[in-house]
Amino acid sequence: MTVKEETLHLQVHPLLGPHTLLPLQLARVFNAVRVTPDGLALRWPGGFTLPMTLLSSRRTPRWLTLLGTLPVADRFRPLLPLLRHCTPGVALRVQPTRVQLMRMFTLRAGELDMILSAFPVPEDIMLHRLHDIGLFLQHHLYADVPIAILRRPWAYAAHRYPHRQSLHTMMACLTFGRLDLIEAPLWALARAEVLH
Repeated sequence: MTVKEETLHLQVHPLLGPHTLLPLQLARVFNAVRVTPDGLALRWPGGFTLPMTLLSSRRTPRWLTLLGTLPVADRFRPLLPLLRHCTPGVALRVQPTRVQLMRMFTLRAGELDMILSAFPVPEDIMLHRLHDIGLFLQHHLYADVPIAILRRPWAYAAHRYPHRQSLHTMMACLTFGRLDLIEAPLWALARAEVLH
């Protein structure tokens, strides 16, 4: 969620909050969030409203966890807070290149072009975001990201979209513009590491 000059990464815990939060457990309800007409709150079907003042106060109730804050320049890089604060020794590049990414993921030039064409944003933003995914995988799962991981079944995407075979590998998620299906489980993995 973006408030003023910052992008906040939040986690809502419906079972810990008031009864109006309970419908947020349903993905279709949670994804139906809208900004109120005055722009001062988020509202979900069923009446639950999250005021922006609650987010800017930094004193959140137990049903809301602030996972990280990003400045405007980094708002399209959701894994960046993890790499900066939770991954010791990670080598963040000022600007990753196509060649570096192709080596990192063992991609052919055409494959990288296919991935980049799935996202209607400037290429440098996507190179950073893909580089962040590769760094996280290298530091938390594999020292060298094996090409096979991109083509093996990706359980999170298969679970979320069981009837969309076209999204059941990490490579498919990349080429169909669904980085969220890769980044969400990586965030979950990082949270699990922090808890232990």
